[in-house]
Amino acid sequence: MTWINFMSDFKNPSGTGFGMGSWNSARNNYIGNQIKVALQRQGQAGMNIGPGLRTKMQGYQGYTHADNPLGKYQGVHGNLGLTAYNAAKAGGWKPQDIYDEIQSGSSGMFMPEGAMAAYEADIAQEQADIQWKSDLKTQMDDLNSQINEPVAPTGVGYSAPSVVGKSGTRGANLKIAERGSRSGTRRWKRSSWSMPTVNTGGTSGKASNSSPVNV
Repeated sequence: MTWINFMSDFKNPSGTGFGMGSWNSARNNYIGNQIKVALQRQGQAGMNIGPGLRTKMQGYQGYTHADNPLGKYQGVHGNLGLTAYNAAKAGGWKPQDIYDEIQSGSSGMFMPEGAMAAYEADIAQEQADIQWKSDLKTQMDDLNSQINEPVAPTGVGYSAPSVVGKSGTRGANLKIAERGSRSGTRRWKRSSWSMPTVNTGGTSGKASNSSPVNV
């Protein structure tokens, strides 16, 4: 006969199913919830479950009971091995929640070495992700603070060089030059000019209406 799960080792003498003798023998190493889940799987595979045993099973939580939420992931040996652990994660369970539920003892299962190693690796990765996110947030906060930091006034004009393209103005400072410097305001000062004079030439000493104006 096919070995289905650990209850296959506790069949009745005829090998066709399970009775109270099977239950009592299995109870030496497993709790009632583990045995019930295993017997439910046996029944699905076509094995006979005696009437007295069915009555006994009613007092325990099987793989569909709310008080045994990890029961449906119970492995063939009655525990939550690596395959069952991964199945629980695929079913939406978080690593810490799996561990906490197993530690509660309601299922009777434990996590063998492979499952524990996977759990510890998952927790370490979660902690590393949390630290990375925390570091990233700190860096972004620092950057935003620098961006939003007020800039002190630099006075009149521009003190920082500006470059417009390769052929543009390089190092264009628009400072106001000191008064009197050669390159400053005096360079652009209009040259002095005099008032126009009237030519008073003529023999009579009177001003001529046609005399030119010298500028």
